[in-house]
Amino acid sequence: MINYYRRKNIHESIENRLHRFRIFQNLKVNREFYLLAFFLFLFLIIIIRLFFLQVINHNTYEGLLSEQHVSESTLKAKRGDIYAHDKSANPVKLTENITTYNVFVDPKFIRDKKKFIDIITPVVYQHLCELYGMQKVTPLECVQNVESFTEQNFLPKAPEFFYYGHVDMGSGVFNDIISSGYNTFDWTEYNNQIQQIISGFNSGVAYGLIKSKLDQHIYIGLKKKNYLGFFYNTNFLEELKKLNLNYVSIENTNYVYVLPEEIRNTTKDTIGLRTLLDRYGYLQNFKNIDKVFVIQENRYVKIISDANPLIAQQIKQLKLKYYQERNSDRIPILHGLGLEPYTRRYYEYGSFLSNVLGFVDKNSTAFYGIEQYFDSVLRGKDGKIIGRSSSWIGNVGANEFQIEDVENGNDVYITVDIGMQKEIETIIKGFYESLKADSVSVLVFDPFEGQIIASANYPSFNPNGYNNIFEKQPLGIEQKDVINDITYIDIPVYIITGGEYKLATTIERNDITIPKYIAKNINGPQVFVDKNISMPYEPGSIFKAFTVGIGLDTDEIRFYDFYNDPGEVKVGQFTIKNASKDCMGDHTFLHGFVWSCNVGMVRIAQKIGKDTFYNYIDKLGFGKLTNIELAGESEGYVEGISTVSDARFFNNTFGQGLLATPLQIAAAYAPLVNGGYYVKPTIIKGIYNKKTAIYYPNQKKIIRQIFRPETAEALKIGMLNVVQQNREVTNVAYISGFTIGGKSGTSQISYKGKYQQGNGRTNGSFVGLLTQENPKYIVIVQVRRPRQTLWGFETAGKIFKDVAKFLINYSLIEK
Repeated sequence: MINYYRRKNIHESIENRLHRFRIFQNLKVNREFYLLAFFLFLFLIIIIRLFFLQVINHNTYEGLLSEQHVSESTLKAKRGDIYAHDKSANPVKLTENITTYNVFVDPKFIRDKKKFIDIITPVVYQHLCELYGMQKVTPLECVQNVESFTEQNFLPKAPEFFYYGHVDMGSGVFNDIISSGYNTFDWTEYNNQIQQIISGFNSGVAYGLIKSKLDQHIYIGLKKKNYLGFFYNTNFLEELKKLNLNYVSIENTNYVYVLPEEIRNTTKDTIGLRTLLDRYGYLQNFKNIDKVFVIQENRYVKIISDANPLIAQQIKQLKLKYYQERNSDRIPILHGLGLEPYTRRYYEYGSFLSNVLGFVDKNSTAFYGIEQYFDSVLRGKDGKIIGRSSSWIGNVGANEFQIEDVENGNDVYITVDIGMQKEIETIIKGFYESLKADSVSVLVFDPFEGQIIASANYPSFNPNGYNNIFEKQPLGIEQKDVINDITYIDIPVYIITGGEYKLATTIERNDITIPKYIAKNINGPQVFVDKNISMPYEPGSIFKAFTVGIGLDTDEIRFYDFYNDPGEVKVGQFTIKNASKDCMGDHTFLHGFVWSCNVGMVRIAQKIGKDTFYNYIDKLGFGKLTNIELAGESEGYVEGISTVSDARFFNNTFGQGLLATPLQIAAAYAPLVNGGYYVKPTIIKGIYNKKTAIYYPNQKKIIRQIFRPETAEALKIGMLNVVQQNREVTNVAYISGFTIGGKSGTSQISYKGKYQQGNGRTNGSFVGLLTQENPKYIVIVQVRRPRQTLWGFETAGKIFKDVAKFLINYSLIEK
């Protein structure tokens, strides 16, 4: 009763207060009043909340909404092409941007799996055994490709036999250490087995294997296993096995899969695998590794990678052919077969000019040469289509699109003559094999325009298969010289440490207990390097032309001035000697140049002094970049005048104790024959801008005049005399009826601070002028570590003569 009266008093009190306001004079406070007040309060809260959402935070939520309803598509820019030219100055395209395809299957749309597999098997076979990517397939490669596709082994695996080194038994007798079984293994029987398998491996056999594998991969439902990756590192695989993870499956030695059904907690259960992947540096390669640990629907099965456009066209024709043939729910029988196009760089001429071109990898990253240097010019700029979209109907409203135009890459035209380049590449390949050299390089340079007309290296590489360069093989007895002969020290040898290949040290190369590997191409990644611009060396006697030129230009000597040559000169604790006995006695400086007399160069150096010598050397571009338009140029090395000793100074005058590239030498020889001017070296003829449709020709740049015209004329005569009077050079470089100028050089290679003696321990060089009267070309030949003979005139000189004969006929050089 008391509570009743209390509530009544409260209601009356509220009524009295409200009645003070005219609009509430008739209001009764009861249960209906409280219910109405409650809903009015909720309504007020909603109004306030909407005010904050739509007014105060309007911009924030509009941005979030826009993000959820915006679709963005990338328009890929087409990479520009690289052109050289033929003899008639017609442009020749050296690069292509081709579209290859991944072929995949979505099992969800397949109802008659047997018929589906029967239809696509011939196409898969054609990819594996006829046209694998852009390459035609040999019978052996066909079997190997089917092996890889089916993850089965049909060919017998060759045992790994290693040559470990030899043991000195005394009296010049060495005992070779070879893997046990090498001498007893029947290689004839092994090769016969391979041939039998190849001969019996016809399309019928391959079809059966392909169908079986497709049947395993194509199924509707959840994936039983997710592919983690292919791992080379044996240490990683061993540690992975020791973890004994029930959700990890290692198949065919290197393939690792995850069994997601065995994972209960994707965070806790996978810590061990994640940690191991991170420790070996693999974790960063996964964009979203969590997906690997989750059961996934089998919606994407890739059956072909990098399919040729012809293969893709066949698939399109098959889909069209069978379009009307549908399953029970009206879906075309091949509806689940799809193509994923992607663009890759292709080099139609293979290894031709590869060191100049460089290459672009599958990730569109450019390496070496023109490709890397002009990457920003060639790459272009991708475009975008940004539009408002709906989850139901996709993009909405034509005026809702924002388009950023694609800018295709520009084309680069280079100064190389393809006819000249092709023949020179053929010439040096033959000499490389006969001279047993590490490498052979030739550069053809226009001394008046500063243009590179040809730049050849051997060995080189095929940019379409750049990954093949990294393939290794056991070092066998056939390659025993690589570790037994010190002259092969520049050839890389590998050992396995921590499950991975690493370069062997000198001690490890000689360790007869360690298995060793070499690159399948012997030279390994060194073949990527353009020796004409990136590997400086001591040029030797071809450098004497600069010393003589400086002496003549400063009027410190004249060609017919006499000097006395005792055969050697003592400089402190060092003795400088001549290589030729023809140098001794009283002779002219021309004679000293013709017979390549070191003492004669010292006499010139004593007259001109350090300051003058190094001032000229600096102006000639030694010790600094030429800024040629190729990636990876080296500046070489010249010691500074403030620290150079007298002995080093005198050695520099005949090309020892400094480093230069063939390009630096060619550019520095140009002033000696073109009237005295240093012209900036270039390999660029022009650039075509796709956006403006304008071709921008490259302009010749004369940097400075270094020599007087009369000095240049005298040097041309001097080089003519070398070829005509030095019997050693005459025998290898003289061409009847033509005024050929030249200078040979032989430079010893320093190893552990000492110059080595004998075959394989020198670099041979030759600089030739075609011709002395009208020097259209400067030809630089370099032979690294020839093992048949050590003298430059017998190695580089012979190569020059073959190149010169070709150039005379090719360019119609007059007598």
